[in-house]
Amino acid sequence: MIRKGLALAVGISLSGFAGMSAAAGPAPASLAVGQQVRGEITTADALNWRDGTRSKLYSISLTPGQGVEFAVDGPLRAQLTLFSDNQLLQTSSSEREATSMSVRAPEAGRYLLAVSGRDASSYGPYTLRVSPLVLYDGSEIHAGATITDWADSARRIPLVIERDAVYAVRMDSEEFDTLLKLEGNGVSLSNDDAEGSNSLVTARLAPGRYTVIADGYGGSIQGQYRLAVSERQLPAGVTLASDGVLQPGTDVTALHQGAQVAYRLQVPSRQLATVTMRSSELDSMLALEGETVLLHDDDSGGGLDARIVSVLEPGEYSVRASSYNDGAGLFTLSAEFADVPDDIGGGTLAIGQPRDARLMAGATDRYSVRIPRNGSYRIEMQSADGIDSHLRLLRDGEPVAQDDDSGGGLDARIDETLQAGDYILEASSVVGRSEGRYRIGIQRR
Repeated sequence: MIRKGLALAVGISLSGFAGMSAAAGPAPASLAVGQQVRGEITTADALNWRDGTRSKLYSISLTPGQGVEFAVDGPLRAQLTLFSDNQLLQTSSSEREATSMSVRAPEAGRYLLAVSGRDASSYGPYTLRVSPLVLYDGSEIHAGATITDWADSARRIPLVIERDAVYAVRMDSEEFDTLLKLEGNGVSLSNDDAEGSNSLVTARLAPGRYTVIADGYGGSIQGQYRLAVSERQLPAGVTLASDGVLQPGTDVTALHQGAQVAYRLQVPSRQLATVTMRSSELDSMLALEGETVLLHDDDSGGGLDARIVSVLEPGEYSVRASSYNDGAGLFTLSAEFADVPDDIGGGTLAIGQPRDARLMAGATDRYSVRIPRNGSYRIEMQSADGIDSHLRLLRDGEPVAQDDDSGGGLDARIDETLQAGDYILEASSVVGRSEGRYRIGIQRR
């Protein structure tokens, strides 16, 4: 399998290298596993006529299933490409600063390795190292195990857990974006991008047999990866409870294990509330519900963190923490209260009486709207401050209509036939951290 996004580069490289016969330059130098060689790309080297890069070629013999890592150090901005019988097998990633490529030989034979510049202006000296890879043999693993493997498709690895404890399963690779899954004994968890493009699943596991699935994001996997399973000591104060009370000004750190974790939030008086979920191990998701409020957020906290900002009326609310795609790991939840600014949006919105208000960063302004009689109505949210406006209309907690850009440009507009009654109108920004002034109104058509 060839890594996504390399099809054009591969076609160019293969055509270019295919034209470099022995008559076009010196024969490829012999290379062996465990060897280190020095070289330099200059204008005297063979030209890949399709893209203008220069290359040096090496020949290496490999046995079936043999694992090898090629790595280039030095001033040269290098690219590595491996061929067998003029067919391209693999090329190194051009997205990473360091140049390396791990390979599992599909069959016995001599392979052709090309060391090239990444572009037509890449020249300079380099050191090429060829190291053996000790690859995973397919046997079951236990807590404390660390394996190195090479794969071009998802790998299913049996895991045996001997005692009830919290465990961390890590998968990292310098060659592809990892995706990690853990299944068995009623557990079905996954993680992507907990630590950069690497993956981590933290979960409490009972004794038994599990399956770890090592894969790549979008099913794109080709190259070397490392997998480690360790018993994890949780920081002091971490709770494994499925619910609790969220006190304003006090952080709660907990372990998410695939199911929503719910907390109660008591609001004593009208407050501007900010609820934040932070994690370096999960793609955080938040929900806030109660007193006609139903708000959700994914990434408004920056990165993969979630944040909800809204004016809340007195009452008890439910804060639910979860993960975007069944992840498992540690997260921290917090709530902060502040006085409601005078010019902030929200409150009551009357028919035919538009209001000017300020949207705070990451906030959702909520308006109570009474529709006096059945009919067709237009609701608009306009901003000269560049807010990418978003409107959502609810009745009895159920969405009735929503809109992003129907008002022209970044403005929102809802045209809807409504029944008489009480509604909640939410005004926010599609871009979670956007803020500024806006005008909102509703009129009968």
